[in-house]
Amino acid sequence: MKVATGTIGIRLVTAMGCIALLASLTIMSGCRTTPPRRYFTLSYPINRDNATLSRPPLHSIQLRVKPFSVGLPYDRPQIVYRQSPFEFQYYAYQLWAAKPQKMLRELVLSHLEASRLAGDVTQEYGERYPDYELSAEVLAVEEYDSGPVWYGHLEMRFQLVRFRDKIVLWTYHFDRKRKVYEKQPVYVVRALSQILAEEMEHITAELDRVISTDRNVPVTLNVPRPSGDADETPDTVKIAPAQPKPEGERTYPGAPNWDELLIVPDGPPVELPPEPEQPDEG
Repeated sequence: MKVATGTIGIRLVTAMGCIALLASLTIMSGCRTTPPRRYFTLSYPINRDNATLSRPPLHSIQLRVKPFSVGLPYDRPQIVYRQSPFEFQYYAYQLWAAKPQKMLRELVLSHLEASRLAGDVTQEYGERYPDYELSAEVLAVEEYDSGPVWYGHLEMRFQLVRFRDKIVLWTYHFDRKRKVYEKQPVYVVRALSQILAEEMEHITAELDRVISTDRNVPVTLNVPRPSGDADETPDTVKIAPAQPKPEGERTYPGAPNWDELLIVPDGPPVELPPEPEQPDEG
């Protein structure tokens, strides 16, 4: 009986010790909180004035905006930041609300629709084939850190193709950096959006010029190419030594209300059907 009683006592002590250990581990784990994930979107106000929306389109054509391609380092939800041309780094908790190439395509589509450049601006094939197709490649969409200075860096290449014979009528490339005066990712995203907004004014005018020439009609729009900021040129961006970052996240004093910036994606992306084969005109 003494032996049995002692065995039971040892088991009770061991069980109570395990419970206390689990409780202490639970309390300790509760003290360490994971930083919240913050989602950002590329966006800028698009001019939808009544005069433009009420007038006929500049060209009675159908323009299809194809899915944009993107370099592999940017084809992911994490926002890229770089301190060197030779190394990519990724925020762990600062994320895109959708992949950047999809957001850029949506912005380009909305801008062209609001400009009334074409009678029909679409993403998919409709009852008939489009007259022209606009494609783009996203070569860089990132935060670039140059010592104490941050930049928003956006580089894209556009191409306009006449659909019936697949002739390339126009190509356009821009590579711009804009200085960010507040070292927070939200201001980098705003700088990227501003670059695209300025470039789209010129791109829309260029598309009008090229389509007008192809259709032998007068040109309507005339917007000069953006000159950019004086400190945007790549030659002025120096490579700084890599600085250590806190694991997974960077924190900033005086951060804005991030809840107002949170954007939840509507759902999984919808895959477009494959392009139809070129109709035989013979």
